Amino acid sequence: MRITNRLAGSLLAGLLTLGMAGPALADTPPADAPETPAAPAVYDARYAIPAAVPASSEAKVAEWQDMKYAMFIHWGVYSSYAGWYKGQKQEVGYPEQIKAWGHQQTWDSRIPLQGIPRDEYLAAAQTFEAPNFDATAWCQQAKDSGMKMLLITSKHHDGFAMWDTATTDYNFTKQSPSHRDPLLELSQACQKVGIKFGLYFSNIDWEKQPENPWTNANTLDEEGYMDYIHEQLKELLGGKYGEITELWYDMGKPNPEQSDQLRQWAHELQPNIMINSRVGNDRADFEVGWDNEMQSEQTQGPWESAVSIFHKTWGYANWDDAAPTFKDTGYPDYSEEDWDHIQQVDNTTALRKAPGGAHTKTTEIVGNMFSTVALGGQFLFNVGPKFDGSYDPWDASVLKGVGDWNRAHPGVLGNSRPTHFPIETWGKTMVDDSHIYLGIEKWPADGMITLRGAGANDISSVKLDGSDAALDYKVEGNDLVITLPAQPDEILPVVTVTTKGTPTYVPTGLTTIGTDATTIPASGLEKFKAPTPKTGETSFTASITSGDKVASGVSVAFDTEGFTDAYAKYKVTVAGQVIKNLTVAELKEGVGPFAIGANQTARVTLEYDNPAYALKGFGKDTTVKAVTVKAEKLATPAVTVDPSTVEAGKTVTVKGTGFAPESEVTITLHSDPVEVGTATTDADGAFTAEVTVPADTEAGAHTVVAASDAPAVTASAPLTVTVPPAPAEDPSATPSEQPSAAPSPAPEQGGKGGLARTGTNALIVGAFALAAAGVGMALLRRSRRAQA
Repeated sequence: MRITNRLAGSLLAGLLTLGMAGPALADTPPADAPETPAAPAVYDARYAIPAAVPASSEAKVAEWQDMKYAMFIHWGVYSSYAGWYKGQKQEVGYPEQIKAWGHQQTWDSRIPLQGIPRDEYLAAAQTFEAPNFDATAWCQQAKDSGMKMLLITSKHHDGFAMWDTATTDYNFTKQSPSHRDPLLELSQACQKVGIKFGLYFSNIDWEKQPENPWTNANTLDEEGYMDYIHEQLKELLGGKYGEITELWYDMGKPNPEQSDQLRQWAHELQPNIMINSRVGNDRADFEVGWDNEMQSEQTQGPWESAVSIFHKTWGYANWDDAAPTFKDTGYPDYSEEDWDHIQQVDNTTALRKAPGGAHTKTTEIVGNMFSTVALGGQFLFNVGPKFDGSYDPWDASVLKGVGDWNRAHPGVLGNSRPTHFPIETWGKTMVDDSHIYLGIEKWPADGMITLRGAGANDISSVKLDGSDAALDYKVEGNDLVITLPAQPDEILPVVTVTTKGTPTYVPTGLTTIGTDATTIPASGLEKFKAPTPKTGETSFTASITSGDKVASGVSVAFDTEGFTDAYAKYKVTVAGQVIKNLTVAELKEGVGPFAIGANQTARVTLEYDNPAYALKGFGKDTTVKAVTVKAEKLATPAVTVDPSTVEAGKTVTVKGTGFAPESEVTITLHSDPVEVGTATTDADGAFTAEVTVPADTEAGAHTVVAASDAPAVTASAPLTVTVPPAPAEDPSATPSEQPSAAPSPAPEQGGKGGLARTGTNALIVGAFALAAAGVGMALLRRSRRAQA
């Protein structure tokens, strides 16, 4: 009830009390204070920001981000080998690259490969009939799992095209006894069941380039090779296969000009297509990172995590009965001292036959999916079908298990976004328009969870998702504390907090600033990681407030480490005001001036200014150790109206003080409301404006509100409006010959009465408005006493 009463009081008090009450904030700590930022002692909705991290402002990117969960399929000639060659298990490299590896046992590139001869591989392709391939069943399986896109390998490194192409006879339609076009069938099936369609495309092609599976870093410089790629892209993206949502380039080492071409060709053919980072040279629409790489911190979008059901294989492999021997730990560094990258660990798919193995894998994948989407990414989950076009029943059961979880928790993949709430020890959160979803990744031993920064939300209910039983909760300062029931027998439990209105967040590091320098340590900053592997943060944000005062002449200095001007300049944004083209030296010296409105949270963000690649981080060894903020002046915004009582249609003088210097102010007459004028403040934040009260204004008590947007400052003053006196009757006028009209009925008889706009009713309206304001203020005072 604390929050409900406070909000009700605020609404009743209305515009008459806007900007009059200041926050109860902690004192600014001394310069030698410990690593804890100053913060409000009492939190309320004035200091809340939207809890959701917004999607991209670019429509096609935002639509792509909204998919959240998608299907990745590796299917080709390699599927026939299932990770075996000549009776020997493939120990090194991915099975979808078995043509080059054969049954290679070492990453040492000095040892000759034992790959599969082309004629032998082609003979396998000529048995690729795939009698159990059902495109509609594949697409429906993906949709039932909660996926919104199916993305398949159009051509892998082996160069075998999985569509009907005129560029080479080395394709499924030509070589398969069925002569089908799998990509055409899949594109049509995706449209039929209502999911998107995407394509993987290898930048390298072992039909035209040397096999180099240790790194797959072939250049694309062979004569005519880029033209060959262009012709294939024109077939794939030219319209026959419908709208292609995502193009997943892979491997190779294109130069910048080649990456530009790969990107340009795709966008010319499909303007709304999204291109992954393996196009090379920072030319991507989204970042995919490394294979099976999971993020653990809030990450700048758009990005994607591509994870396979078994990390050592993307195409189908069956090692269930093989004794575990080797597993590589990654590509070697190729130094003379560092050739051994082999460890004695399990590299089988034996989990398929382990008791409870499907439940174990489903739990892993649901956890990966939830964590990825809660951190702002898209989860691309790969399961490779068998050579005959069917899915291994065990693999299909994992997909079904993930789908069952998604159906039990529809809000997670629905209209949801990642949040600014901190990552907690128990898990992560997502929000939509009226819910906070708390994914309990680690069930607490004491049965209690705390969500920091959620205390200002007006809460309707707290429940375990899928249950009608209410959970006990309380608000402690800025935190929401929930008592959990007994741990349910579920893969990943979700607690749903239903809010009245859009969920909000009061930053846990909110710091009060003044005219003395205030230093915010690194622990009080929010950070976004770059999705590009190991490149550090893309932004640092401090949250500040000047309480019930307007702060002007605000300067912000950043104590940085490892930053350089080599890649790009920087920009600093404070409450929507931006200063660009900054050097590291300028960041350290101090950036400004900015202005901050009263009773609000201002976000101070440092990021690159127009970088060549928006998803590139500052660097893995860079950090912001502290942010120091200082204001030149604090002022209380106020407005006066002279005269305070005026006839409708007449002019009044509106004066304002305490606003931000040189800001645009809009003057509005409430209650309707109607804009009556504008003004620009001077260097001291003051303005004077003559405004006319509209002639049709109702008589009674009104409010004049002056407001600026950058920064947000509002102040108001009362104004009483009267009706002009009726014009005097002209005695020389000829009396009317018409019979006199019947007298108007009295108000209590249903008539309007003679004082409808000038007397009794206006007084009643004015009295009611003042009474409502008094009630509102009383509720506010009572709420504050309750919070003290």
